Amino acid sequence: MLTVTGDPAGGLRATASLRLPVPPSLVQQVLTDYDNWPHLFGVTMRIARLDRRPDRVITEVYIQHPILSGESRLMCDNRVPPGGGLITTFLEGDFKRYERIWKLGPDGSDAATKAELDLLVEVKTLAPDWLVALALERQLKKHFRILRETVEARARAH
Repeated sequence: MLTVTGDPAGGLRATASLRLPVPPSLVQQVLTDYDNWPHLFGVTMRIARLDRRPDRVITEVYIQHPILSGESRLMCDNRVPPGGGLITTFLEGDFKRYERIWKLGPDGSDAATKAELDLLVEVKTLAPDWLVALALERQLKKHFRILRETVEARARAH
């Protein structure tokens, strides 16, 4: 289930709820495997910097997307809250706003995960909002498919 809507303060808000057929700990491992983030998204992405600190990881990535000109820089602070999940907040770059929250929990058993995403993104682009919303929805659907395939592959490997 995925919903993309305009945010009153600008940009877009995407919310989603997924059921993944693996334990939350495995989903957590994939979401925080920062070195492999470029493989989790349906756009060309490269990692310029990973600054691992005891309480957080600073990521600096460059993203190429058809509706954005050239590469867009996105530097974020990534923290794992108590109980798991991932909170990503915008520090600087070619976006106006970027906040992503993943909440993870068991979905009826320890063998499945209920993953909830809340994403707020506002890009610096001349593209109309409807086009950005369409692109975001497509990108997230691809991301969810890749995430599912990745966690299932890791489960089989263990």
